[in-house]
Amino acid sequence: MNKTLTALLLAAIAIPAAHADTPAEIRSQAFKKMLLQSFEPMGMAVRERAPYDKAKFEQQAEAMKTLAAEPFKHFPANSVTGKSRAKPEIWSQPAKFQADRDVFLKSVDNLAAIAKAGDLAVIKKAYGQVAQNCKTCHDAFRGPEK
Repeated sequence: MNKTLTALLLAAIAIPAAHADTPAEIRSQAFKKMLLQSFEPMGMAVRERAPYDKAKFEQQAEAMKTLAAEPFKHFPANSVTGKSRAKPEIWSQPAKFQADRDVFLKSVDNLAAIAKAGDLAVIKKAYGQVAQNCKTCHDAFRGPEK
């Protein structure tokens, strides 16, 4: 009985660890990191659910600029595995995927530049553009939860 229980526990530990380094898991973690560390805190200020602090917002915008390209590095061919929400269109329409990625990255760069000026009305518009560009790409290239 103890050997069986030990084997089951080891398998339960090993299975998630075996998938932790898949491209799907890596890009998922990279997107979550970007959202939790920068995009969502900025969104709280933009939506006036948290006080706007120019220095903090600027730091978060720069952090997002640094993190924004990371998830896109993890879309190698045939990397749809496990719980990946990536649609096959990423690989069947690579030019569109790259174009949407480039528009998103440019809007993130723009938000970081605008954050330095500190004009919240202009920042809100730039933040909204980043959010729209996220949605555009997700609508085309991200499937439903599995």
